[in-house]
Amino acid sequence: MAVTKVWRVYGAEGHRQRESFSPSARYDWSQPGAARVVEIENADKTGTNDFSVVRITRESAEECAEELRGQLCDGIFESSRTGTVEEIM
Repeated sequence: MAVTKVWRVYGAEGHRQRESFSPSARYDWSQPGAARVVEIENADKTGTNDFSVVRITRESAEECAEELRGQLCDGIFESSRTGTVEEIM
């Protein structure tokens, strides 16, 4: 059974979140029996450039956390200076 986790990813201290200026998007790299969905809500949906909301669906909470780490380093946020990451669900 797939698990969904949600985080707010803020910009570096004193900075807005660069990614938040991009359009919100949904990426589905799922394969049969292996959910892998990453959704990003940016200012067009949140109304703020302080943070982006990341919703990740994987097969376990651990896979969700691993996916988030990957997105922060090499994925959606690779060109952004991120600050606090706050789990909200």
